[in-house]
Amino acid sequence: MAGKSRKKADIQALIATFSSHVSENYPAPEVYRENLTSMLAAKKERMESVAYVASLEKNLVFLKDLVTEGEALLEYLLERINVQGLTAEKINAALGALEDKVRSGTSGRVEKVLGDSDEDDFAELTALRGKDQEAYTEKLEFNYIYFMAFRMLLFEFFGVMAAIRDEYEITGVDEAAMGLIQGNIEMTTNYYLGNISIGEVVDDKPPSA
Repeated sequence: MAGKSRKKADIQALIATFSSHVSENYPAPEVYRENLTSMLAAKKERMESVAYVASLEKNLVFLKDLVTEGEALLEYLLERINVQGLTAEKINAALGALEDKVRSGTSGRVEKVLGDSDEDDFAELTALRGKDQEAYTEKLEFNYIYFMAFRMLLFEFFGVMAAIRDEYEITGVDEAAMGLIQGNIEMTTNYYLGNISIGEVVDDKPPSA
């Protein structure tokens, strides 16, 4: 209704809403892991080993770059979280443009990222590349699945943020907000992939109407 003031929800409530959304809409962690593992197994079965590794490398670099750019976009949007006109449609359009940009720039990035690179995320991969193919492939698969899951959850957060800000004014967005969100997405990713074992990711409830 025109002129109606929006309710308020702080950054912790936004994160709690995201956690509730994921727990309500994602399968159980063991099913989630099984789905990703089955997808990867099917990919491995239909491809020659060299092509399989090359595909994993290209897609891993794409996913890592997409996550990096996505986090930069999220930080930018957080600084403007209550700006009028920042609609879900505009956020979705920005994500689509971002994905197109990253995809077009992936070609040629594999050697830069996985070759003689000093990127901390892929230090173990770089050390194994060209030396121990079996261990390298296993580490590739691990990283590929991790960044695929992280990317899924990061983009889920954009959706939740867009929906919440339509109804709520988001408060408490300070210099620590981005770190809180990143930490929660990382923890949720590791939870669904079985890298950590906890009963509840977040106990808080989403903002009430």
